[in-house]
Amino acid sequence: MSQAKSTGAIITEQTARMRPASKRRSIKAALEFYLFISPWFIVFVLLGLIPLFYGLYLSFTNYAGFNMDRLKFVGFDNYIKVFTDNDAMYSLGRTMLITCINVPASMAIGLLLAILLNQNVRNIGLYRTLFFIPSIIPIVAVGTMWRSLFTKEGVINQYLVQAGLEPVDWLGYDYAMLPLFIMLMWGVGGGILIYLAGLKAVSKELYEAAAIDGATTAQRFSRITLPLITPVLFFQFIMNIIGSLQIFVQPVLLAANSNSLLSTPIRPNYVYSVHAFQQIFAFNRFGYGLALLWVLFLMILLFTIVIFTTSKLWVFYEVEQEGK
Repeated sequence: MSQAKSTGAIITEQTARMRPASKRRSIKAALEFYLFISPWFIVFVLLGLIPLFYGLYLSFTNYAGFNMDRLKFVGFDNYIKVFTDNDAMYSLGRTMLITCINVPASMAIGLLLAILLNQNVRNIGLYRTLFFIPSIIPIVAVGTMWRSLFTKEGVINQYLVQAGLEPVDWLGYDYAMLPLFIMLMWGVGGGILIYLAGLKAVSKELYEAAAIDGATTAQRFSRITLPLITPVLFFQFIMNIIGSLQIFVQPVLLAANSNSLLSTPIRPNYVYSVHAFQQIFAFNRFGYGLALLWVLFLMILLFTIVIFTTSKLWVFYEVEQEGK
């Protein structure tokens, strides 16, 4: 009995000596981690958080760019003006319309192309590269290219004239949204990679078992492929919504001319971010423009929360199912 007590005392003493050493190693590891990320964290605070919250403060003032000495707190006046400004509501409506069309179209086209590029055919790597290249071309080059194609003297109208048809004002009021959507679809290659990764993660054994049971191609797609790639669809859904609500560069580039790359888009392509840009940089309404941007941020946050909340109804996580 006494031997057992002495053994227990020795173990307890050794454990007590090990605890400070283990604690020191944990503290050292933590310090090394924070030291390693400190450059990024400092830049994030100085160029991210501080401007972010300073912009939030200015959105509650009458800031106009050069009136810091006469800065006044105006409360929620700028935010109330957002919902009483006809141009803001119109641009928001156009943005929502573009989002409602662009998100499902880009997801469907991206998934379809990913399925085609997931086939075991000759030179499939070449085809994947060709479809991915458009997504890495600088957006200014893409906008300039598409605008040159759709101008009145552009290549498309030249082909129409050669075919005996009348040239079309593609960048005019009646057709302005068509070049915009074509330009947006041009960049779906980035999403194709993500869809391909999801498709590659689906076990081939599941398809083989379903084929043995007599499942058709459509049934295998709807019962196996779609449920197992829902996490990928979930991610793409959120990212596409955020990107569509923030759309700015494409409408501006389509409206650009030889004198300026920052022309105001035609009315059908006058989106919310363009309106905020105009208020800040064209009319020096910095406080109101920042309020517009914060309203957009809250909208994106609301959409994200709703999607995350409802994701448990349609997103299938294989790891969680196995744990159950």
